[in-house]
Amino acid sequence: MLFVACSGFPVPVSRYWGLFSAVEISDTELGIPGAGTVRRWLRESPDGFAFTALAPKEIGESGFRRTNENKELVEAIGDFASTLGARAVVFQAPEEFDATKGNKTALKSFLGWLPDGLPRVVIDLPGWKPVDVAKAVGKRDVIVAYDPLLDEAPPAGDFVYARLPGPAGHRSRYDEESVEQIAEHMQAIEAETVFCVFRNIDMQANGSALREIVEK
Repeated sequence: MLFVACSGFPVPVSRYWGLFSAVEISDTELGIPGAGTVRRWLRESPDGFAFTALAPKEIGESGFRRTNENKELVEAIGDFASTLGARAVVFQAPEEFDATKGNKTALKSFLGWLPDGLPRVVIDLPGWKPVDVAKAVGKRDVIVAYDPLLDEAPPAGDFVYARLPGPAGHRSRYDEESVEQIAEHMQAIEAETVFCVFRNIDMQANGSALREIVEK
């Protein structure tokens, strides 16, 4: 099944439920939403709606170090994801975190350190090619995020996660031709679960345009 989503709510939450089939919760980059907010989302979201969540940004900014602070952050996002029923937790790093030998070792060590019970782990490293991320994580059950317009898709599995940052960064917008290319790519994927997450400033317009194409 293909889930089209935005990273965060670009419109009031009550309106968002009728526009998209999923959301990547972005508030969790900075702090974990309260229990009342989570209960409201679960109560108001339609049947079959899918959630994913961003891990706290401090984890990636630290270079995926195995510290007590990161352990607490991982436990917090894990508890949040469990309560929300999130399908995945997305760990991302700044572009400066490049594919050096030391960073590859740090990433492997961090992934091996994660506790059991987390939902799907998605890794998004803008400074790496997705195929290099896949090689670095090896045979671990980790999903590699990618941009279908720019990247060679990582090895296919039963769960696919595409993230679209905008053609020229967050403040840019995909044109009609690009959205059609994205739709063609996503519809060709043979996987049980596929997420396509827009995270540019015009995510609502681009995501809605994609939904119109794929739901014809």
